[in-house]
Amino acid sequence: MVTRALPFALALTVAALAPLLAQAHAFLQHADPKVGAAVARAPPSIRLTFTEGVVAPFCRVTVTGPPGFGGAGAPHAVPGDARTLAVDLKGAAPPGAYSIHWRVLSADTHVTEGDFRFQVRP
Repeated sequence: MVTRALPFALALTVAALAPLLAQAHAFLQHADPKVGAAVARAPPSIRLTFTEGVVAPFCRVTVTGPPGFGGAGAPHAVPGDARTLAVDLKGAAPPGAYSIHWRVLSADTHVTEGDFRFQVRP
């Protein structure tokens, strides 16, 4: 009887903890420009908002674009919002496809990464 109860108790414990484990990482909640968007003009900066706070000095965001793209600065925290990073675009941001790769350290020390694209229309 005890051997049948143990797997059930273990399964019940895992099911109860699953929501807590799923929230233990900073995932991209939304971006500006939006993921997959086609915009008329490149914005002066790209903003990434995560599901939990991130530690900006230990985060990386790489922005690549079409020929003539002036590049991007280092990611920095948005004052008053520990979940959002901003990356300022430098110089020219011509029409074309842009790729963003992010790697963040969340406040609870978990590292996550991902990427997305957006398009600047001609």
